[in-house]
Amino acid sequence: MSLIVCSVYFIYRSIDRVRDLPEITKSGRIVVVTDSSNMGFALKNDSVFGFQYEIIKIFTESLGVELQISQQNDLNEALTGLRHGEFDIVASLTPQTSTTSGGVLFSKPIMSSRLMLVQPRIPDSLPGMLKKQYELAGDSIYIPSNPAYRKRLLNLCDEIGDTIFIFEVKKQTTEMLIRLVAAGKIPYTVCPEELAPKYLRMYPQLDISMPLGFTQNYGWMVNEKSTALKQKLNSFLSDFIGSSRYWALYHKYY
Repeated sequence: MSLIVCSVYFIYRSIDRVRDLPEITKSGRIVVVTDSSNMGFALKNDSVFGFQYEIIKIFTESLGVELQISQQNDLNEALTGLRHGEFDIVASLTPQTSTTSGGVLFSKPIMSSRLMLVQPRIPDSLPGMLKKQYELAGDSIYIPSNPAYRKRLLNLCDEIGDTIFIFEVKKQTTEMLIRLVAAGKIPYTVCPEELAPKYLRMYPQLDISMPLGFTQNYGWMVNEKSTALKQKLNSFLSDFIGSSRYWALYHKYY
């Protein structure tokens, strides 16, 4: 299996020409979009890595087709490409909500997690670190361009009966925004609970202990017309998740 990497949309496919599994296998190529991060897709020297990249690579090998990867850090842009047929799969872990479901189908959940607040760690003897959700009233949170994250925070505004200023930052991943919090350039961001241990090891000056909501399922997406592809992907994930190969990847990245 060969790999083609591109950072922009592809032009060899016609707009609004959505493919399903028969067209994909006939062409010998599947087009996948994910984010530029250690959890999505990353390049370092001659190495290619990423949690979701490694899973999608195994799925692609099972299909016997070539993998073509596009990097897109704006989920809205990735979803637009998926709906128009530029991509076959959005392989970015996304909360399964109706906010992002228009025109797309979610895969079997790859993980379940809660959204957590990322903030600077401040000693208990000093004021400043948030302990309760209502303390976010009047504060600003910077998030990746992700409608599911925005929806959760808007719901939180309703729950606490006050305003939280939400800034969606285009072209920035969760990992990039966490780095900005650690550097003191933005006050808060969010991340799934599953990723908290990883980022705390990288940035011990942070605190990621306050949940912002209930547990949600996270999965990938295909176009709503790609029903056979969804069925094949779900069959693969059912066999793969929980296997020794899956846990080896999980412990490598988490």
